[in-house]
Amino acid sequence: MLSSVDNTPHVRIVNFVYAEEKKLVYFATFPDNAKVGEIDANHTVSFTTIPHDGGTAHVRAVGTAAKSKRSIFDLADTFTAKIPGYDETIAAVGDALIVYEITFPTATVTVDMEHSGTVTI
Repeated sequence: MLSSVDNTPHVRIVNFVYAEEKKLVYFATFPDNAKVGEIDANHTVSFTTIPHDGGTAHVRAVGTAAKSKRSIFDLADTFTAKIPGYDETIAAVGDALIVYEITFPTATVTVDMEHSGTVTI
């Protein structure tokens, strides 16, 4: 995730899940993390991800990040299905985590050098 404050970009690695039914990306963080202040200062973020399979496919999007009404406990099954071992993180520090959601109207999907395009979310 990339945010920008005072014309300075800040790249942040986040563990995230995509909730297809809601068309949202969720991520959790601690309230005192620098990214929280950056998002408070500028809600517009860029988001990109690449697969773990070594391929070249990737997704890029620009959207808005905001605190979610959902808690990490509401999303625990989704996070642990994607991130093995995340249940241990939730058990250890879940009460301290806040959840953010990223909304974006479109995303650029690149499958390979010949297949790329923008999709409406």
